[in-house]
Amino acid sequence: MGIEDWRLEEFFDRYAEAQRDFDADATARFWGLPGMVITDDFAGALESRADMATGLSSSYPLHRRLGFAGIVPELRAVSALTDVISLVRVRWSHLDADDELIVTSDVEYLVRDDADGLRIYVAVGIDEADALRRAAAAKGIELDAG
Repeated sequence: MGIEDWRLEEFFDRYAEAQRDFDADATARFWGLPGMVITDDFAGALESRADMATGLSSSYPLHRRLGFAGIVPELRAVSALTDVISLVRVRWSHLDADDELIVTSDVEYLVRDDADGLRIYVAVGIDEADALRRAAAAKGIELDAG
């Protein structure tokens, strides 16, 4: 019952590859539409792949400044809500060019097994803003207050 763990692991490994390559268009294809992102500071639904790619790419300049060169997903918890919908907690480990850990952050995803494959429909950022602040402080990078 539910989406098999191995499929979710494979899915998030491919998602990580697209993120590592800073490929917003490829990353956006892992999302179903509309896709919703919720954090402590933001809530929004994105209706198109173009909007999703624009939203995703907006974080790339900061990620590059912080030295993010790799990203490794670790599935921390999977809850099958139905046969085709699972709630998945992923811990993302952001690595530098030497594969040294910069920072980790957790995200909860609502994933559905659509006819054309797995898709993310909701992402809830658990501690991403805090993780970015920690990484910036460790590197002496000042984050914009806006």
